Amino acid sequence: MTLDEHEAQLKAEGRYEAVKARHQRQEAERQKRVAQWRKAEKPLVDELNAKGLAVATVWDLVNSKIRYSAVIPILLSHLTRPYPERVREGIARSLAVPESIVGWKILLNAFRDEKNYSTTGPKWALALALGAAGTDDVLDDIFPLLQDKDLGRNRVPLLPMLGRSRNPQARVVLNALQDDETIGNEVKKVLRRLRANKKVSISTLSK
Repeated sequence: MTLDEHEAQLKAEGRYEAVKARHQRQEAERQKRVAQWRKAEKPLVDELNAKGLAVATVWDLVNSKIRYSAVIPILLSHLTRPYPERVREGIARSLAVPESIVGWKILLNAFRDEKNYSTTGPKWALALALGAAGTDDVLDDIFPLLQDKDLGRNRVPLLPMLGRSRNPQARVVLNALQDDETIGNEVKKVLRRLRANKKVSISTLSK
């Protein structure tokens, strides 16, 4: 059904004006929330702008192709401030880069302290940051988190650390998590990739 056909059906049923009014209310509420988030994050955005980053919101850094390692300390300093969840999520997602390892303890503590376990909120975003920044030097911080079933699917973004690790204990932990009812499937995907990469390496060396 096309949009025009859908509108025609609503009009025929006498529901068009009510549906249109509801959509307008929803859009007005969304715009109001966006305005509140922009106002709340202004101190951070002003600091980023002062460092030469032309951004209107911290979300402009998420998945950005520009290098912004120079402002990682600024992002870390704002991470634990009492911003709205949407802003904190944006800060955490912008920190999902290898350079954030400089603030590992800040990220780790923020992840542990975050009370919202939704996989569309700050805790998931913080897990993404940990997974992107973590190295073998901090694997001992991650092993207990992966084994904490209370964290549910918020453990999934941590798995890439083990996938790229050269620490033999990483494979041991992955094998132990294969039957985890929440993240077992994702663990198996990581193990399959590792086996495939190993086969490629062996094939390359044999040539």
